[in-house]
Amino acid sequence: MTLGAAALGTVLLLQACFTSSPPAPSPPPVEKRLSSPGALAPFFTALAALEQRQAQHPVRIIQIGDSHTANDSLSGRFRDLLQRRFGAAGRGWLPAGIPYKYYRPQLVSVSESGWRHFKPSDHEPGLAFGFDAVDAESDPRDAVMAIESTDPAGFDRFAVEYLTQPKGSAFTVQVDDAAPIRVSTAAAQSAIARFELPLDHAARQVELRASGKPPVVLLGWAVERDEPGVIYENHGTIGATVDLLAQMTPEAVAYELSVRQPALLVVAFGTNEGFADNLDLDRYAGRFRNEVASLHRQAPGVPILILGPPNANRVAKDCAPARCGSSGGDCTWQEPPKLAGVRDIERRVAADQGWAYWDWFAAMGGSCSIDRMASADPALAMPDHVHLSRAGYDGIAAMLFRDLMNAYSDWKARGPAS
Repeated sequence: MTLGAAALGTVLLLQACFTSSPPAPSPPPVEKRLSSPGALAPFFTALAALEQRQAQHPVRIIQIGDSHTANDSLSGRFRDLLQRRFGAAGRGWLPAGIPYKYYRPQLVSVSESGWRHFKPSDHEPGLAFGFDAVDAESDPRDAVMAIESTDPAGFDRFAVEYLTQPKGSAFTVQVDDAAPIRVSTAAAQSAIARFELPLDHAARQVELRASGKPPVVLLGWAVERDEPGVIYENHGTIGATVDLLAQMTPEAVAYELSVRQPALLVVAFGTNEGFADNLDLDRYAGRFRNEVASLHRQAPGVPILILGPPNANRVAKDCAPARCGSSGGDCTWQEPPKLAGVRDIERRVAADQGWAYWDWFAAMGGSCSIDRMASADPALAMPDHVHLSRAGYDGIAAMLFRDLMNAYSDWKARGPAS
């Protein structure tokens, strides 16, 4: 497996950062970063069908997680690498509109006016939450949102997910310069519905307009192509823990899984849990197991890949922080005490449940790696010592892709029957 020049250059930059002063442990071999790769056999089978030109439809991957997932840098680079190797089928599903400040999805440009966005924590009645855990509600006077594909191939299929309700109002869907299509949300009872528009040509933009009472409620929308290739969706919520899975509406999750038929579910939580000093690790083990297992039961036969939380540091407020690993006391960048326990729990639960696990912490280089990345030139991590820079996420995505492709090659060499 040969990485492109840009990806390889980023990986080499990461490795150089990891071995800068103070010394960092060498990243472990692939087989230790990726645990239980055999659990991914159904996903590898789907990739092989693409590679052998036997697939008729896209292979869809759904990633769910916290801000590392909401930021489309890691998923965006991973998406790009997969699509370059196995073919691209578009961007896939996204939250409707602009769900939070600094929303920057890749392969599309989004604009909106006249919409409010609600999360489960808002406790707004009458809503339902799917993988994005956010709903867009229109202003009765006038609301418009638009999505434009920046993918050179555009899209030939548009879909939008919404809530029906008694005496529901309507919204219009306009693709490029075509005449708007009216979609009514009126129904005898509230339910999750989907409007899908297949096209006989490549399109670039969709505009939705809503006005009137009651407000229109949208859960998400998609621009993609109905052809063989990879679709990689990232559904992240800033500040989320694995408890977010319990806050999603079961009917919405079941509906989205049934219509999207993913080949792989990627689950990436743990950073925010690790920063909670009062976290009961025993209880967390049960919560993590139960929430991910509940998701898995709604997608029987679909493999799960757990991305363990990366290295992250914090420092006492109002002091000049010293480098991680030095003797600066509270003013030293250091990993929160519960984060290692969270990481170990996720690894053990994954092994017990038969899920694959990828050790992001080890891929970075272990303890203090986030500090070295933040101090690199150019920086590979943000000053908060929690999130990576675009270049840092690119390098981690390249490592994850390389590890999965090595496991995929091993699976092919052994033969699918094994």
